[in-house]
Order: sequence, then structure tokens, then C-alpha cells
Amino acid sequence: MAEDSVNYAEYTVEKKPEGKNLKKRLALIALYIAVAAAFVVVIVLTQGGGAVWATVVVPMYIALIWFTQRLVREDRKYEVANAKLVISELNASGKGTVVSDDLISAYSIIAPTTDEYKDKWSVADEIKDFRGDSKSPDSYFARLEKDGKSTVVLFEVTNKMLKVMKFYNSKGTVVTEVRR
Repeated sequence: MAEDSVNYAEYTVEKKPEGKNLKKRLALIALYIAVAAAFVVVIVLTQGGGAVWATVVVPMYIALIWFTQRLVREDRKYEVANAKLVISELNASGKGTVVSDDLISAYSIIAPTTDEYKDKWSVADEIKDFRGDSKSPDSYFARLEKDGKSTVVLFEVTNKMLKVMKFYNSKGTVVTEVRR
């Protein structure tokens, strides 16, 4: 089983509310306020019946919040297994959609997103950002050159992931100390 291997590492992060995710969350808050205001208006217009309305409205409101909060949940799962770095985006039910799947040895460099390596990751044909937090101190990038096109994948790492990546790509992996 791959999970029992010393050359296996897995890490899941939740997308922090920033950028498009923040806009979605703010729109949902506005929706919640609008729906609550509409319920209050209906109760006022029907001249009471608060207990009757509450038994219908409160469960509907809770259901609305429950199902819509799942729409803004954006988790990323990083898996280093079988000499590959596999990045998946998890949906609300926890099922993953693979968004990046390449051999670790195919990357020309795997390094932290510090100023020292900025020229290696900031100038690429395509930059895919799969970090949970763009300001994370554990941010790394992996640069892939394929068919004359350069792709940079931004992600967060753990010490075990770095150790496994160093095993499969010793020349291209820069190891630093990270929090996890």
C-alpha cells in the first residue's frame, strides 16, 4: 500500500478567502442578509404568525447556509507517490479532481517561492497556483519544461514531501526548513 511507504507524502490545505474566493464568500453573506430581510418582510406583511413562519423559515435558512457554504470550500490535496507529484482540487464531498500529475524527476527545479528563485518561477508561459494561502511561508514551486512551453506549479509543502521530492529529483530540489 502506497500510504505505508517511506516515499509517500500527502498534505491537504484549505483555500483561504482571498481573490475570487473572497468575492464568492462576500456575495454569499449578502445573499444570507437579503434572504433574512425577505423573511422579516414576509412575516411583517402577513401580520405575525411568527411561530408558524419560524418552523418553516429557520430550517430553510439553515439548509441554505449549509449547501451554499459548500460552494466556496476549495481544498487542495498534494500527494507525492510513485515518483509523481499529484495535485487535486477537492469538492465539497471530498472527491478529488486531478489538476496536475507529473513525474517529480521531470521538473527542472523545485524550490521555495522566495526572492532568490523569483526569476525561475515568475517568468513562465503558464503559472498554476494551487496554494491554500498565497502568503504561506511553506510555498514552493515546481517548473516543468515540456514541448517548448514552461509551466510553473505553485503549492505548499511539508518536510516529508520535500524529503520524498529530493529522493526522486536530487539535483533539482532545493530543501529548506518548513513549518510542517
